[in-house]
Amino acid sequence: MNKISYFCGVDVAKDSFVASIKNGRFLAKEKTFTMDRVGFKNFEQTIKRFKEDIAVGMEPTGIYHNNLLNFLKARDYNSVVVNPYMLHQFFKFTNNKPTKTDKKDSKTITEFLEFKQNTLEKKPQMHDERYSARYFVREKEKITQDIAKTKTEIKRIFSLVFPEIETYPGILSREVLSIILKIGAASKIKNISRKSFLKETGCILDKGRGRKSNLYPEKIYELACSSIAGDYPDYEELLKIKIRRLNGLLEEREYITKLIAEKAERLFKKEIEILCSIPGVGQESSIYLMAELVDIKRFSEWRKLIGFCGLDPIIKQSGKFKINCRISKRGNSHARRIAWIMAGCAKRSCPYFREYYLKKRSEGKSYKEAVVATSTKLLRTIYALLNENRCFR
Repeated sequence: MNKISYFCGVDVAKDSFVASIKNGRFLAKEKTFTMDRVGFKNFEQTIKRFKEDIAVGMEPTGIYHNNLLNFLKARDYNSVVVNPYMLHQFFKFTNNKPTKTDKKDSKTITEFLEFKQNTLEKKPQMHDERYSARYFVREKEKITQDIAKTKTEIKRIFSLVFPEIETYPGILSREVLSIILKIGAASKIKNISRKSFLKETGCILDKGRGRKSNLYPEKIYELACSSIAGDYPDYEELLKIKIRRLNGLLEEREYITKLIAEKAERLFKKEIEILCSIPGVGQESSIYLMAELVDIKRFSEWRKLIGFCGLDPIIKQSGKFKINCRISKRGNSHARRIAWIMAGCAKRSCPYFREYYLKKRSEGKSYKEAVVATSTKLLRTIYALLNENRCFR
């Protein structure tokens, strides 16, 4: 590959992007292009003459930079995504004023590429499907959080329109929620006869799926008849809206879970088999971790993997004073959370990790510190297993 002598920094926004080109001095400063085919073509015309000797860098901006990055890679430009943390530190080092604009950012990225030119090299494009698997996993995580939030809201309304039922387990089962959705809360149930209520709920229960609730129709009717709840038609309607929302979220999660399972079987089958060989590590957490890591070959050593997860320690030293303050939390927060969960399960089920966890506790570490240490131990083990393509023994 030719030696890089031209550097192009691109700051991407939703509808446009700003580019600067430098070769010792700025050849083009703060040129703005539209985020469409015309803008892409105009940008290519600007950098085309430097194609063999140029590095184009951009900061990741959610999903907005992907189209431009793919456009450049498809045309075989040496294009890279720069590390946001390193770029931020470089910005603070090179700028006296905290003023931050798109044009200034494009110049900063250009200067950063020039500063890091010895570490820039053309890398093979990552398999798009493997990389995109993480978006399905993160969407499922978001849906799960929305489900938990909606359930809490439903329980809060229950405390007003049917407080007696709130203390019973199973109030959020499909059966109970279907009854409330069709008939209403306590004030509506107590106004119909027992026979009519049981007939209506019998049709609902026959169609019920999943685990059955301990709240049988007879018990619900009995609680409704003795309820202190008043008639709140607006809150009951709001409750039904939230129940429908919950049902929709549950269907979405079920669908996306199938998609993730299909992708994992096709993309990460061997890696999941290796991770699941560790006692306590389940298939779901293995899929989630691989969706974030994508490929273990991305990391040249296990320290890079731990740094990617943000579990590397921050060390402060001055003379004879030295202290490990905390973990950096600079890396991928999703991978860090998964590693924590996996370590918590492994220390309970695997003697190897259990012994290590107890050792850290005996050294005076707190529970949290010991689990973090076990997480890094687990990641070192995972790194070795995946690189050697073997199961845990």
